[in-house]
Amino acid sequence: MKTQKFISVVLWLALVSLCLKSTAANVKKPHIIFIVADDLGWNDVSFHGANEIPTPNIDALAYNGVILNRHYVLPISSPSRSALLTGRYPIRDGTQGFDLEPGEARGIPLNRTLMPEYLRQLGYGTHLVGKWHAGYHSVNHTPARRGFDSFYGFYNKLIGYFDHTIKLLSEDGQVHIGNDLHRDTPEALKVVHDKGYITDLITNEAIMIINNNGNEKPLFLEISHLASHGNQNVLDPLEVPDMQETNATFSYISDLKRRKYAGVVKSLDDSVGRVVTALSKAKMLENSIIVFISDNGAPTTGMYGTSGSNYPLRGMKNSLFEGGVRGVACIFSPLIKSAGRVSMKKMHIVDWLPTLYAAAGGNANNLNDIDGLNQWPSIVDEDVKSLRNHILLDINLALDIEGIILENYKLIRVQPHTSNKLLSNEYYGSNGNSSFNPHYNILESALSSPTGLAISHLTEFNSTSVTKADNVRKRSEVRCSQPKTFADCSNYCLFNLENDPCETNDLAKHSIRIRNVLIGFLYNYRKLTVQPASDVIDSRSFPENFHGTWMPWKNV
Repeated sequence: MKTQKFISVVLWLALVSLCLKSTAANVKKPHIIFIVADDLGWNDVSFHGANEIPTPNIDALAYNGVILNRHYVLPISSPSRSALLTGRYPIRDGTQGFDLEPGEARGIPLNRTLMPEYLRQLGYGTHLVGKWHAGYHSVNHTPARRGFDSFYGFYNKLIGYFDHTIKLLSEDGQVHIGNDLHRDTPEALKVVHDKGYITDLITNEAIMIINNNGNEKPLFLEISHLASHGNQNVLDPLEVPDMQETNATFSYISDLKRRKYAGVVKSLDDSVGRVVTALSKAKMLENSIIVFISDNGAPTTGMYGTSGSNYPLRGMKNSLFEGGVRGVACIFSPLIKSAGRVSMKKMHIVDWLPTLYAAAGGNANNLNDIDGLNQWPSIVDEDVKSLRNHILLDINLALDIEGIILENYKLIRVQPHTSNKLLSNEYYGSNGNSSFNPHYNILESALSSPTGLAISHLTEFNSTSVTKADNVRKRSEVRCSQPKTFADCSNYCLFNLENDPCETNDLAKHSIRIRNVLIGFLYNYRKLTVQPASDVIDSRSFPENFHGTWMPWKNV
């Protein structure tokens, strides 16, 4: 009798175990779609309150997800991408400093495990379309050898929107122009010469990946756009898909350069709508996480200046003021409990690795030697506090600038030889209200956009929610009075960002104790700083050595 009872218990336990395994297998990991805009300014999305450039598809995600209003990035592209992929501050890997140029033998060290590699360990299919900009001097540094199952895009910082080339002026005065469009797998690198506007090509590839994946396997898809980066034509840095359409659509923007910029941003927003629609048709949207960020602030002037706007934030790309490092960001997912809100919790781009790894079912505590913090609980639930109380903005030895945020205070060290350029108050860009389109209703357009229609069955996003969206939009605006001139901010500058988000009042001389505490934080990080590798251009990399294409040129 006891034997029979024992056997019955064993069988019952086995059945329970089988059911639990079956249940676990049926709990699908969320698809992760990570969209990166290039050089998009704070004031270039309409969910931040401007009415000049409509972004209804991006807005629909923002109003029905979480607007990350204190999301920080690095001031330029390569370091931001290094931070995103490694979850580490770039100073630890020598990837800080200047952007990677064609022909430089620099990149993320091969001993670093990247986000797609971690997600692939959890069973994800991993794909990158668009910009890489994290090193390609050897085959092993290319994205398809760093964890991505496939790569379609360009290795360098930019390409022409139509001709897909990038040029380099070498020290001897020679111009080296080459194609930089690739379709890679871990097994082979393939050069392609596809014709078309690069935003459309990137979008088409992303949709093809979504359709091929369907809902069968968890998908990590990074869509890294060229838009809204300028090209290499200093006099005409922007290329729109159709100038006639751009003039008709944005006729109310009198400044031609800003009008063309609006056309580039519109193509970016249209891409978001097409991608979300594809996710919906593939029955993937119900179990997806969609993130939209910019890699840094807009370069409102100077090289690659695009008329992008960081208004009313001070500074621009390549500076440590808010206009350079406080980036556009929002996240949408049906998994978020308290959606339709603005989060003022501090978040840094290094946090995405542990955050998405945890959302995918991984244990973020197993990610060793990173600076990122798991923000998923605080994103999903409004009542959960963020783990982050400080952010290292950068330590740039080449420009001799550094900055850090602790609680509400921000400290920047700017040397006198850089202060004039990086502290000018002209680098806000358009306020977004000078060119008003009276026929455009931002909120209703978001509602009726492809994204708005695709997510409507997953949210309360309907005609009765326009008021709620309007309130969200108002809460995401940054408002502050702009002084006619700024006081000189050489050496150390200290700001209270809660009271002064536009960094108009330097407290360094008056709050000495707080200043010294932040200086101590910077000192400790300086001890961890790895000197960037040599930025010498290697002539072996020139495209004429590879039939007119930029390719890896070193064995290791």
